[in-house]
Amino acid sequence: MNYYKDPMNGAPPLRTIELSGAPRELGRRHGRALAAEIRALRRALLAYLARISLFGGALPLYALMLFLGKRFWPYIPPRFREEIAGVAAGAEVGLGTILLLNVIDDLANNSPRCSALAAGGGYTADGFYLLGRNLDYPLFTEVMVKQQTLFLLEPSQSLPLASLSWPGYVGVCTGMNRSGVALAQLTSMSRGRTFRGTPAALRFRQGLEGAADVPAAASLILEAPGTIGNNLMLCSADEAVCLELAARQGAIRHPQDGLLLATNHYQSGAMAPLKGRFPPRPPLSPLAPYHFTETYSQSRLARLRELAGDGCLAPGKIQEILADPRIANGGTVVSAVFAPASKKIWVARAAQPPVCQGPFQEISLW
Repeated sequence: MNYYKDPMNGAPPLRTIELSGAPRELGRRHGRALAAEIRALRRALLAYLARISLFGGALPLYALMLFLGKRFWPYIPPRFREEIAGVAAGAEVGLGTILLLNVIDDLANNSPRCSALAAGGGYTADGFYLLGRNLDYPLFTEVMVKQQTLFLLEPSQSLPLASLSWPGYVGVCTGMNRSGVALAQLTSMSRGRTFRGTPAALRFRQGLEGAADVPAAASLILEAPGTIGNNLMLCSADEAVCLELAARQGAIRHPQDGLLLATNHYQSGAMAPLKGRFPPRPPLSPLAPYHFTETYSQSRLARLRELAGDGCLAPGKIQEILADPRIANGGTVVSAVFAPASKKIWVARAAQPPVCQGPFQEISLW
């Protein structure tokens, strides 16, 4: 897979890993290449658990998380189970650790601060859609910024794709496939939750690597049983949708005059009965309690609408919107803009969150 990395005036370039092959071999190469980084993520989790456990120590809490993570295993598609096992073997860490890295959001469901917009039609100079997203996290923000990795994947018997994530992570929460379908996962607070489904980021990878257009990707994702609530933005050059998802139900929102916005609450009437409560601030989070409220989600949505209405949106303008202090916050660990028509992405490369306040690196794929 060929790609081009734009210089950023001295800022460190994004770590990029190219992987191909059958699931187990792809995973094994992933684990071998990033073994040290995977162990660093495990240490960060153990250090956090030690700090919040008072006198009990980290290991009992970690064992509980491993036990809960295993409940998802029977519902993970076999090829992803093989890839996860390959990562564990390549990194020489326990299978439970890699599984936990891939399902921790399904367990915690505690990231209600993300923001995304898709703009096309009269909002862009050529009418093609652009997708911008901030992924905000309540914990481990420093290590997540440091360990951010662009995976360029060529799985056997499926579409090549790019996934912006972290060592050990097999799912896709921010990515684009070779056909030019881009994806951004946002948590949505929902009462529709279960262990009996495909973990969210694996469900979304399944849609992205199996579909050459937005309707096909949406269909694959809606057909698969899920686990938690999400607002999922899907975008190609010509169209965009937001899937409002619960574990067993979903609705599709379409752009209004070329603009589609999402934060962390359902906007469609069909999903209103499943709207859930926002979680409390987790211990030791660098964010304020206000960041864990629907009021904050509604406020960011209104600010996105306000800023997007200022004029024609280009990648640089969307980067400015994502960096706005009323949208970004101290948990913004990923910020990216996709141009599906040209197969380009721009990834924020600041050393600390909010990363969108630093330079963006331009990357041309395929």
